[in-house]
Amino acid sequence: MRKSFFLFSLLLLWLGGMVAAQQTSVTTRIHGNEITMTTTDGLELHAWLTESPVGKAPLFVLLPMMGHTHTSYNPFIKALYERFKTKDSTRTLQTLPHILSLDLRGHGASTRLQSATISRQEMEPEDFAHYPSDVAAMIEKVAAENEAAIDRNYIVIIGASIGANTAIMAAEQVSGVRQVVMLSPGESYRGLEPAASLVNFSGQALILAAKEDSYSRTSSEKLAGLNKKLATLKIYEGSYHGTDLIDADKHAMKDLLDWLVK
Repeated sequence: MRKSFFLFSLLLLWLGGMVAAQQTSVTTRIHGNEITMTTTDGLELHAWLTESPVGKAPLFVLLPMMGHTHTSYNPFIKALYERFKTKDSTRTLQTLPHILSLDLRGHGASTRLQSATISRQEMEPEDFAHYPSDVAAMIEKVAAENEAAIDRNYIVIIGASIGANTAIMAAEQVSGVRQVVMLSPGESYRGLEPAASLVNFSGQALILAAKEDSYSRTSSEKLAGLNKKLATLKIYEGSYHGTDLIDADKHAMKDLLDWLVK
């Protein structure tokens, strides 16, 4: 009897360790497998997919602001994980989503165009014009390769600054985009003008900007006015821009999470 009890205790300890290890991997893993694809014009585009730990789940797509890479969303990803640590049967989004973080063209690892190396500092408006189609192509690739795991009817695109403009413009090219978040958008960033895309968008849009970030604030107010039924606008104190806004202002981060994880 004592031997059986001892073996049973060891089994419980082992199972407990396995569960703890799995929970740790879910809560601490920020960036998963690197994914590379070549766009139609020969750009080597890079992204990182962190898979949801359970079943079929939504896909959150993260687009950085100018001069930043996919790692700029680390605080947001950590905050999102924290939100899912506590069970809440009333929220609509029950499952931790898959997270796809991109390095946009001319940034980070996404700087190889055919046989040349490109940089955002040297790019022209016609180069930035590829951003929406770049993002759409990567989403389609990831969704197709993970068809059994990704809910194609629950895609969320979150973008900051030029990534915000890109987010709503890419949404026009991808089916199943339910929500778009625009952190500090502009009426025009390097030739990317999101107004028409926002008017045509049938999902929900959240627009965040800081009061003293004057261009983004006035742009956000004008853009939100174009789709009053589906666009939510929130303005915060200070002058923080893009992902810096949600990193520095705890109210902005909370509002974002509350809106995403209703």
